[in-house]
Amino acid sequence: MTTTASISEASLQAPSQLINALADPARLRILNLIKHGGEVCNCQIGPVTGYIPSKISRHLSLLKQAGLLGERREGTFIHYQINRPSSLVMRRTLALLDAVAAADPRLQADCVLLDEARGCA
Repeated sequence: MTTTASISEASLQAPSQLINALADPARLRILNLIKHGGEVCNCQIGPVTGYIPSKISRHLSLLKQAGLLGERREGTFIHYQINRPSSLVMRRTLALLDAVAAADPRLQADCVLLDEARGCA
């Protein structure tokens, strides 16, 4: 018989990172922009959100560490896209983002602003 004390928590690391990635309004906004845009340049995030580059960079790094984002470099620009879900937990996490975005006026307005201001600065 296995006791709860002898069961490793290592299996909870990836789901914990995913949940933590959604635990900040700034990361929700950035992730939603990228999901909506399909691929978004780092230079497009600031004009939509009003965040300074260091804040954007910090949040993008956390989203990448959680396995949610991939990137493509083009000169000085970095283009981010949502990684293909590698697990059921990741698929459901992205579905949760869709549900939040469908109900939140700020996230919807961000998508409109992104659509109006496409193109690198």
